[in-house]
Amino acid sequence: MAFSSTPRISREAARALLVPLLPRRLRACLDPTLRLVAARDGLAAEIGALVPAAAPLAAAWIAAASQAGDPWQDPALTDARTGLMRALDGHAVERDQPAARALSDMITLLSSDGGDRAAAARLALPLWGEVERLAGLKDRLAALAAAQADLDFGRRSASGEAEEVDDGGVTDLCAHRDAWTEALEAALLALSAEASAAAVAASALGCGHEDAFVHGALLLRALTDFGQRLTWAIDEQARAGEMRKRLLLEERLRHEARERRKASAAPSGSGGGTPPASTLAAVPEGHLLVVASVQQTGGDRGRSVSQGYEAIIGKPLPLARTPDLAQVRAALAVEFPYATATIDRLLTDLVGRPHAVLRPTVLVGSPGCGKSRLVSRIAHHLGLGLWRVDATRDMGSSIGGLDRRWATAEPCHVLMAMARHNIANPLMLIDEIDKSATRTDHGRLWDALLAMLEPETAAAYPDPAFQTEVDLSRVSWLATANSVHSLPGPLRDRLRVVEMPVPETHHLEALIAPILAGVAASRGLDAAWLPALSGAELRLVRRSWRGGSLRRLTRLVEAVVAARELGLPRH
Repeated sequence: MAFSSTPRISREAARALLVPLLPRRLRACLDPTLRLVAARDGLAAEIGALVPAAAPLAAAWIAAASQAGDPWQDPALTDARTGLMRALDGHAVERDQPAARALSDMITLLSSDGGDRAAAARLALPLWGEVERLAGLKDRLAALAAAQADLDFGRRSASGEAEEVDDGGVTDLCAHRDAWTEALEAALLALSAEASAAAVAASALGCGHEDAFVHGALLLRALTDFGQRLTWAIDEQARAGEMRKRLLLEERLRHEARERRKASAAPSGSGGGTPPASTLAAVPEGHLLVVASVQQTGGDRGRSVSQGYEAIIGKPLPLARTPDLAQVRAALAVEFPYATATIDRLLTDLVGRPHAVLRPTVLVGSPGCGKSRLVSRIAHHLGLGLWRVDATRDMGSSIGGLDRRWATAEPCHVLMAMARHNIANPLMLIDEIDKSATRTDHGRLWDALLAMLEPETAAAYPDPAFQTEVDLSRVSWLATANSVHSLPGPLRDRLRVVEMPVPETHHLEALIAPILAGVAASRGLDAAWLPALSGAELRLVRRSWRGGSLRRLTRLVEAVVAARELGLPRH
């Protein structure tokens, strides 16, 4: 009998079939099932067969890499690795054997730290060469899919699931081959993206890019993750662009269908709603149509729900452009000298992006370390309007909007932020997200955030007050928390966790100037009216502040300023 259906090919099965076909260096980087001990032993055996004179050095390398603890920065391993690589590189040059050079590169991958600039620079060019070779695999996919489909059918026939192959069986076999071809093409596309990310990471690290998260990590494991962080902004921009085009096309088609129905019904009048999509001007470059139209119900409540939002309904909103990131970083580093690594991780999202959109992130740190202040200053320097939501006070799911059927109907908070700041990419700050209420009587803030943090659903978010789909895909979401342990799993999956360090005593001099400027601003004065602290005042503050909370340091500076003013002669 013929097969009644074609099984769906999983991504994991297609990926497992392609990984062994990848070039050697990329295969090591992209294979999450790679066993380090087995890989090192196999590599030592290959070295002994190709370069017998290097076999003792390979044994010494294996012994050093097998030590307990974190061996990647162990001097013994560094010496053993250096000696073995020198022998292999010399053999490659003397005998003109590229295979020896490839073995040396594998030694680098399997025993180097992610912060080793020389190791990353060595691997960058070979990885880019192997990335270019991946295009050749596409020509082999059809044959590979056919062989795998034939193998699957052979297994099912042997197990008694098919006793004969008639015309229907031939059709099922062809469909099975097509399914394998489609799955392999998708797997190759994903592997190509990961391979490019690994090559980008090697190039960036080799050029001196600093990242605290790759230090202490094995280079083999660090390249793909770090590269995906570097290229996330570009991938996200491309996905958002395609999603925006599709949504605009769907909206235009839906409106044309509505117009045809209205024309056939010959309506006598309208209820005075917002302009239809056909009357909207084309969205200019650097703008986004957030709310195409709002269908009015004719009642007082229906008319009032859009009152105050006329500037964003049916009108493209501008997108705040990405400013000079070097200037932004320099300005933020003056105010937060202890958090330059955190600043760099956040600003990396904007590299190569024409408009400022940050990846959904939660800043985790101890109380008073300046998390909320950093978000506020980032919004200021990027030119993004800031909308702050206090998670400890925002009850229920009101952040996602309240339904039009109720007297308290209001759009989601993002639309409020857009209407206030007149931009389509404001920055939303969820302060103290870990302390949000957990009762579900009126919904939870955590649950309301899920659809707005996911790029695909955010691009067509169903606002309950406007009762139409709105585009929130270009909004930046930053949250603060003391810990993420209390956050539900689906929310943690959508948020990147970035550590916010604590200022220490050696940062005191750098912190005093921006704190004095803030004290002057709170009093409506120019910063020039508050001179810098004298040596005695600085010593007094240093004795009372041993690092930690910026709030405490600010209070100390305010106390010093107040004491200074009380000591001035009165006129």
